[in-house]
Amino acid sequence: MARKKKEEAQKTRQQLIEAAIGQFATRGVTNTTLTDIADAAHVTRGAVYWHFSSKSELFNAIWEQQLPLREIIHDRLLQSQNDDPLLFLREQFITALQYIAHEPRQCALLQILYHKCEFNDDMISECEIRKRIGFNYEHLRTTLELCIARNIISPQVNIDLALIVFHGFFSGIIKNWLMNSDSFNLYQQAPALVDNILETLHITRIPPVVYDAAS
Repeated sequence: MARKKKEEAQKTRQQLIEAAIGQFATRGVTNTTLTDIADAAHVTRGAVYWHFSSKSELFNAIWEQQLPLREIIHDRLLQSQNDDPLLFLREQFITALQYIAHEPRQCALLQILYHKCEFNDDMISECEIRKRIGFNYEHLRTTLELCIARNIISPQVNIDLALIVFHGFFSGIIKNWLMNSDSFNLYQQAPALVDNILETLHITRIPPVVYDAAS
């Protein structure tokens, strides 16, 4: 009996988290009330307070359970970094963009982060969220160093600068697409977008390009 109650409580808690994601992405964090979240989750306001003492605590719970995007897409990758680090990097970037384009929950989370949130001191900071869910910069650095060691990209590439460019590129693409998803087909154009940014690395061996026409 105790186990069943615990499972039901956990189910309700997750319902509230999912409802909060939807409400925050639609209304904005500031304009969403705990009553809005309770109604969306089909529970009482008291049930909300049983699990979360405030909206900020609920907001933090969303991001504390969120896996980094690189872990979410890991099983979708066909390439191996040991086989070809450049193709592996390319596939990571493309798969990440296409995952965002096709997964409503991930899209909603990024909508909150980029457009629907004003942070306060009780909330996990935007910087911490980006570190938590984004690509691992040390992993990217290792991949680029491996590309240089194998003479795949120019040894003159400034890796620190390349990481800044990658961050700006992906943040800008995602932010602009979230503002108007009809402005371009993120899923379909992901390969071309990634290939354009990889050209800045002065690649000495161009990988074969195969675009997926699926939408």
